[in-house]
Amino acid sequence: MPRFHFEAQGSERFPDPEGVELRNLTAARREAARLAAALVRDYPEVFAEPRSWRMCILDDDGNTLEAQPFDALDLKPNANDD
Repeated sequence: MPRFHFEAQGSERFPDPEGVELRNLTAARREAARLAAALVRDYPEVFAEPRSWRMCILDDDGNTLEAQPFDALDLKPNANDD
């Protein structure tokens, strides 16, 4: 399975050196939305303006596969986020 990395970018950068193995890019998109929602929930002082942040999905070589603004992602918490 491919390994994807997720980096929050805005006024700061929060890289993901470890990444996670996921089946495909569709699964990586879901994980990106889940992570963005968790960041907004857990660090509201940093992510107070979601539209100024984006979540980047990178491959294991560091190439950006996709970048979505936080406000374009579903930031509603999931029951599985505990």
